[in-house]
Amino acid sequence: MKLKTLAAASTAALAVLSLLTASGLTLSTSTMDREVTRLSDMVREVRSIMELEVHLLIHERESVRAALTQHPEHARARDAARAKLERWLEDLRAAPVSGEDADLLQEAELEVEHYLAVRADQAHTDGQALSPVESSPVTADEADHAYAALEEVLSTKLAEARVARVRVDEVKRRSEAVSIGSASMLLLGLLLALWQASKQIYRPLLTIRTAIDRYGAGSHDERVPQGGLDELRAIAVAFNEMAAALAEQRRKQLGVLASVAHDLRNPLTALKLTVDRLKPDRPLPPEERLRPMFARIGQEVARCDRMLTDLIDIARIEGGELELRYEERDARELAREVVELYRPTADSHELTLSLPHEPVPLRCDPLRIGQVLNNLVANAIKYSPSGGAVQVTVAREGAEIAIAVSDRGVGIAPEDHARLFDRYFRAPSSRQVAAGVGLGLWAAQRIAEAHGGRIEVTSAPGEGSTFTLRLPVTETGYCTRAARP
Repeated sequence: MKLKTLAAASTAALAVLSLLTASGLTLSTSTMDREVTRLSDMVREVRSIMELEVHLLIHERESVRAALTQHPEHARARDAARAKLERWLEDLRAAPVSGEDADLLQEAELEVEHYLAVRADQAHTDGQALSPVESSPVTADEADHAYAALEEVLSTKLAEARVARVRVDEVKRRSEAVSIGSASMLLLGLLLALWQASKQIYRPLLTIRTAIDRYGAGSHDERVPQGGLDELRAIAVAFNEMAAALAEQRRKQLGVLASVAHDLRNPLTALKLTVDRLKPDRPLPPEERLRPMFARIGQEVARCDRMLTDLIDIARIEGGELELRYEERDARELAREVVELYRPTADSHELTLSLPHEPVPLRCDPLRIGQVLNNLVANAIKYSPSGGAVQVTVAREGAEIAIAVSDRGVGIAPEDHARLFDRYFRAPSSRQVAAGVGLGLWAAQRIAEAHGGRIEVTSAPGEGSTFTLRLPVTETGYCTRAARP
């Protein structure tokens, strides 16, 4: 799983949970608001009905008193009670009424209006003092009917209010359950996201950090287990590959040191044997025997010096400290110097030069280019064990100067050409012929690249090889580039 996928999945899951939570809470709130509104309307209707009952009783009482006493004060109280009755009737009509309550409410309104009409007619009759029974033989029944109708509506509304209260309590419980469930789901989702982050990110990172610390402390066999997100797995793979490559490089470096030590031992042994024959307490051999001995001493010292110089140059190239001291030289002279250097030691080989008649001017570091040519000629001689011709050719080819070294040695398989200039690589055919560590061609290629050039190879098994050093020149024949290694 990739980090982007984990982040997207966690975000989407938390977003869905949040949306469900918000939807549930919104629905619960809407339902609660609707039920509370209905309950509030019922409370308003109940209050209106109760006010109607109270003012109905007050109106009836004041009407009887006004009829008995003919006192204006009771008449005013009666009229005030009538106004209150009409007001609360209007308020009851304005309240929302459900279908099942509409008939009862309409019947109660008619009873109240009928009672008021009867009382209004009686108020215009003669105001003689009468007994309570004689003064209202009809209106008492009308008041009872109106009150009974209001009481029936009140009972119905109270029953509906109790049902509404039960519904409100149920909605409240559901809202609480939704809130608790949503909070629990969000918490669970968050914990799951944190657990996945710990499993897929934190613990693999901690493992990588621990492996790096141990590797830095000297435990070079430390490797990182592959786990977690794809990015962290890629980091673990890269670390393991780097550690394996460093281990292989250390192994090759130790092999190089062992090979160099072995190669140095041979000339040192030859020098020791030669010097042992020239002890101070013995007479010197004749001159005809001294000259070959001194010649061999010189050859072995030059061999040791060349190997040490190669090691120093390799260290400088790897450290990016290879210095180039440019001079204007003739490429023909550089090739001739190398051939003349190896001609006395290559008794079984025929070294030939193929040079143009005109000068081939070249601006370069002659010491470094000499090292490259020395390496190519020495390899041509070394990997031609049965002798044969070794030819060095100098030519101007367009915008390049080409110095080719050809031999008739063991040759190199085509599949090994691409790796010839890799550090520590040696072709199988070369390993069977002569010892080496696989650094000469690598260093030669780096020196050529530092001059802005390159080394090309053409070879086939059993047919010999041709290594060509190509250096760019300007119209005046000088190097055009001096790239850093």
